[in-house]
Amino acid sequence: MGHLRLVKSLSHLKEEQSYADEILLESAGLAFTRGCLAEISGEPSSGKTSLVLSMLSKLTQEGEVCAVVDSCDSFDARSAYLSGVALENLLWVKCGGELEKAFMAADYLVQAKGFGVIWLNLNGLSKRQLQRVPRTYWYRYRTRLKETPTLFLVTAAEPVAGSASQQSFQFSRERTVWSGAGRFKLLREFYVKMNSRKELYAGPRQAKIEADYTDV
Repeated sequence: MGHLRLVKSLSHLKEEQSYADEILLESAGLAFTRGCLAEISGEPSSGKTSLVLSMLSKLTQEGEVCAVVDSCDSFDARSAYLSGVALENLLWVKCGGELEKAFMAADYLVQAKGFGVIWLNLNGLSKRQLQRVPRTYWYRYRTRLKETPTLFLVTAAEPVAGSASQQSFQFSRERTVWSGAGRFKLLREFYVKMNSRKELYAGPRQAKIEADYTDV
């Protein structure tokens, strides 16, 4: 029988204390708690990916290592780079549309620990595929994330983690603003409404996402 370690080493304590308890995204007015399972759901072009890239940009530029589990190989490294993500601090796992590989990869990453954010990107998978995921998977992630500095973030068209998620947001696009005239218009900005599915008395929040064509 192994010995229980009731006292953490000093180096371990210093490492844990070097991280803030929350990841604050000022532009969206949202705060995500470390050591928990959070999900963002919404239809395509509802702002999910933009918000996650903003989070990855913030953390990787601060030197934290993050991971993307890309279920359908839809992650665009160039868009991430233009959004400010430090790619040298980002692990990208491509799963080729295979759901089992995506969850296996996510499981290994959670066990490895040390990541600032593990993003399980389920965008592109059908509702039928997502319904095949056992609820026990989500509770296993939740248990293993406790007392770690890692945020496990899931994005999908619909909520998938159920009661296992500690934070859950539903995104929808409200209004789109275009520039130019005629057939060749450019997207200038769009407005997103964010509803928390866990905070019963919290009203919807709104955010504006702007398009940047300076490097096009």
